[in-house]
Amino acid sequence: MLPPILLGKSDFKGIRQQGGLYVDKSGFAIEVIRRYAEVQMYPRPRRFGKTTNLSMLRYFFEPGEDLSALFSDLKVWQDPLVRAEFQKHPVIWLSFKDVKHGPWEVCEQVVKDILAAEVRRLGKQLEGPLVNEALKVRIQQIADGKAGPARLLLDLCEALYVSSGQSVVVLIDEYDTPLLNAYEKGHYAQAAEWFRMFFGSGLKDNPALYRGVLTGILRVAKESMFSGLNNIAVYSMLGSEENEPFGFTEPEVQALLQLAGREAELPEVRRWYNGYVFCNTTVYNPWSITVFLRKPGEAPQPHWLNTSDNALVRQLLLGQTELSSDIERLLTGGSVEVVIDENVTLRNLGGDAVWSLLLLSGYLKVMERRTKVGKITAKLTIPNEEVRILWEDSFRDWLYHGNLPKKFLYQALLGGDAEVLEALLGKLLLTHVSSHDLGRPEVFYHAFVLGLLVDMEESHAVRSNREVGYGRTDVVITPKKAGQPGIVLEFKQGENLAPLAEAALRQIIDKKYDYELEKAGVTPIRRFGIAFSGKGVAVRGG
Repeated sequence: MLPPILLGKSDFKGIRQQGGLYVDKSGFAIEVIRRYAEVQMYPRPRRFGKTTNLSMLRYFFEPGEDLSALFSDLKVWQDPLVRAEFQKHPVIWLSFKDVKHGPWEVCEQVVKDILAAEVRRLGKQLEGPLVNEALKVRIQQIADGKAGPARLLLDLCEALYVSSGQSVVVLIDEYDTPLLNAYEKGHYAQAAEWFRMFFGSGLKDNPALYRGVLTGILRVAKESMFSGLNNIAVYSMLGSEENEPFGFTEPEVQALLQLAGREAELPEVRRWYNGYVFCNTTVYNPWSITVFLRKPGEAPQPHWLNTSDNALVRQLLLGQTELSSDIERLLTGGSVEVVIDENVTLRNLGGDAVWSLLLLSGYLKVMERRTKVGKITAKLTIPNEEVRILWEDSFRDWLYHGNLPKKFLYQALLGGDAEVLEALLGKLLLTHVSSHDLGRPEVFYHAFVLGLLVDMEESHAVRSNREVGYGRTDVVITPKKAGQPGIVLEFKQGENLAPLAEAALRQIIDKKYDYELEKAGVTPIRRFGIAFSGKGVAVRGG
C-alpha cells in the first residue's frame, strides 16, 4: 500500500515522522561526504527534490536530539565512514527561494531577514565562551540586519566553529533565485556584486567549513557571483556520475505505481512525465508523479507547469524571433542541434545561451551529445507531453503578440510546410476569431488570410482574385527578386475539411493557377489548398 503523500512538504524530518512517502535519496549524503569537494553545486530544474535533499543533509549533519530513527532503514546508514559524520557538524541552512520581488533594495532586505532568522534559529550555538567579543558584535549586526555582505557567511561559520569545535556545513537552497530575479527586474549588477562578496568570503579558504552545498536551477557563470571562487565542484545534469540523487528513476516509479496498484498506467506516465536524462540516468519529474499518484482514476495533467515560474523562459522565447524555425521543429516533435554552455551568463543571454537555459530549466532534454575541444554540442528535444504544453502555451503567446507568428507563417509558406501552416492558421482562428465574424464565411476567410499576408509586400507582390490559367485563383504571391519562392493559395469552405483542401490543391494544378509564376521563371513554386469550417482549417501542399 502506498504511504500517505504529504504534497508540498519538503521537510525531511516531518515527512519521516509522519510516515509520509519518501523515496530513499539518502545516498546524496554519501556522495556529498565521499566526494571530498569542499564546496559542491547541484543545478537541477524546479521541483526535482532539491529542497528535500538539502533538508535531509541538515538533519543528518546537525547536532541535537537523536534522529537516528529517521535514517536507520535508509541507504546512508549502511556506510560506516559516512555514518561517522552523523550529527557531528553545525549547519547553516539558508533558502533564497523568496528573494524574487521588487527592486534590489527590497531583495537585499529579504536576504538580510533570512540571515537574521538563521541567527535566531542557531541561538546559543553562536554564543560559546571561545567566541570573542568582536565576533559577537558582528553576529549581533547580522541579527539586527545591519551587516554588509563581505563577512556575513564567514562570521557565522567562525562563530559556530569556535563554539562547537567542529567544522561547519553550509546548505544554500535556490542560490540563483536572486540573480534570476535581478536579471528580470533590471538590477543584475547590484545583486551580482553583493553575492560575489557574500559567497567569496564564506566559501573560499574558509578554515571553518566542512562542506558547502548549493542547489539551484542554473550554473551561473563565475564572472558574476562566483568571481574568484575556484573550489566549487559542479555536478550538473550533463555529468557522468553514476548515482543521480534528483528525480525519480524508472525502477522507483515502477515501485510506486505497484504500491498504488496502478502498474498498468506506466506507459501513459512515461509519455507525460518521463524523458529527462540527468547524469546518464533517465528520470521522471517527482512532483508530477506524486501529484498524479494522489489522484487515482484521473488522467495525467501538467502538474509541474502549474507550479513553476515560467516568466523568464516565456520572456526569452518571445524575444527570440531568429529561432523561429528551430522552435517550429520542436513543436512538431523534431530536435535542434546547438552548442551548450553550462555556465549561463545572464548579462548576455541570447543565441545559444537561450538553449542552455531551456535545457537546464527542464524545458528540453538531451537526445545526443558530443564534446570536442571543450565544447558540448547537443541534440535537444521536448522531453514529454507535460512540457510540450508549455511550448504550446508560449506558441499562443507568440500569436497574441503578433510579430513572431507572422514570421512563422511566412516561413511555412515560403518553405512549403503545409503541416506548420495548418497549425498556425488553426491557432490564429482559435485565438482571434469569433463565430459572429462568420456571416459570409467565404469572404471572411479570404480577407482574414490577406490580412495576415500584408507584411509580405516588402519582398513579394500579394495579389487576390487574379485571372490566371483557366480560371481565377484566390491568392498569388510573386517574389520581387529572383531566387525567392512563389506561392499560390486556393480556399474552400465546408464541412469535410481534408477532402476540400485536397480538392483546392488539385484545382490549382488542373486550372494552372501557377501559370504566371512558371512563365516568369519563378522557382520553387509552393501550392496550398486551404479549407475552412468555423474555427477549423485543413491545409494540403504540393
